Amino acid sequence: MASFRKNFTILMTLQVSTYVAPLLTLPWLARVLGPNEYGRLSFALAFTAYFITLTNFSFSLTATPRVSINRDDRAMRSRVFWETMAAQSVLAVAGFLFLLALTFAVPHLAENRALLLTGFGMAVGAMLIPTWYFQGIEDLGPISILVFAGRALSVPAMYLFVRHRDDVYHAMLVNALVPLLSGIAICAYLYFKRELDFVPVSLKTALHRLKEGWSVFMATSLVEIYASSNIVLLTFISGNVAAGYFAAGDKLIRAALGMLQPLKTAAYPRVSFLMHHAREDAFAFLRKMFVLQGSIVAFISVCIFFGAPLAVKLLYGPQFEPTIDVLHWMAFVPLMSGLSDLFGVQTMLPLGLKTAFSRVLIASAVLNFGLLAVLAKLFGEQGAAATVLVVEASIAAAMAFTLHLEGVPLLKRSITTESAGS
Repeated sequence: MASFRKNFTILMTLQVSTYVAPLLTLPWLARVLGPNEYGRLSFALAFTAYFITLTNFSFSLTATPRVSINRDDRAMRSRVFWETMAAQSVLAVAGFLFLLALTFAVPHLAENRALLLTGFGMAVGAMLIPTWYFQGIEDLGPISILVFAGRALSVPAMYLFVRHRDDVYHAMLVNALVPLLSGIAICAYLYFKRELDFVPVSLKTALHRLKEGWSVFMATSLVEIYASSNIVLLTFISGNVAAGYFAAGDKLIRAALGMLQPLKTAAYPRVSFLMHHAREDAFAFLRKMFVLQGSIVAFISVCIFFGAPLAVKLLYGPQFEPTIDVLHWMAFVPLMSGLSDLFGVQTMLPLGLKTAFSRVLIASAVLNFGLLAVLAKLFGEQGAAATVLVVEASIAAAMAFTLHLEGVPLLKRSITTESAGS
């Protein structure tokens, strides 16, 4: 528990920097770029997010437990590290070539080729920041300091280099350099500390690791993919301005969700470890998480709903007034997302219910794209916001129902091994 509390504190500080830095620059970018260019930047960032998701490949869920279990075995944790990095490198190269091809095949992407290729630096940076490794050894201090420094420097850089509406390229460059330079610094830290032994990895082994994690990646990445797709598809359906209004509200919702990420990230390896060694303790821990995390997300959602008009006025100005309705629709997304994390990532995955977990998220992705195509066409940014709320609520309900069918007594104090769904 001591290491959990320490990592939670560190992750909270890091996560605050993740969203405070963009929030400090958000009013400036929205006002300087305007709804159209801000929507264009948001589109490029959302499209780039596909490749960040691809490069990360959900290794925070598959590699983290492997590192955690072998944290005291230098040879094994070194092997896990290099195999995972090799797999991510394969994905990064493949992703860049695919993106380059798309910018020559799709006219709208060709118009934004410079923005997209610049933004791909964020995917490379994601590859170079092995958060999954530091999570596994439960020592997040070094990575937090280096990443925090990069994000802190991005704030003055954004104000310095984004001064006019056509500086959208400068805004993307700053976004790309933050993870890229942070990743280089972290790799240098690992090298000079002699934290790991070098282990050569064949292409066959790297591909094998990708095959192993495919089912988890397909399930968990769908959430991130359809979250990005809302902006991407809205741009194609309703244009840059509608995308700008939606992205402005979505940015605040994602910031709120991000504040919960440290708790979730610190809890997952702890739950995985306890499920492996002391299942009753794992369920006791999850019950405490349910009370704590549920209370936090409920409070966040209520604050967003009632504070939407003031937030838009202070952050974006009168030209972004339609964003108020977007926030009203999405206010309770944090509550639904927090519950689905508890039911899904924190409970279903450690119990080995990966297939059921995947089915829920695949179904939710289909629901998301179907609703978005209709509602965005009819109601623009408000239709996209309503889609997000309906889908997140559906995920939480489906995962809770799945646990009920499996006989998992998450909220009960009396459990048995047979009812744990193992």
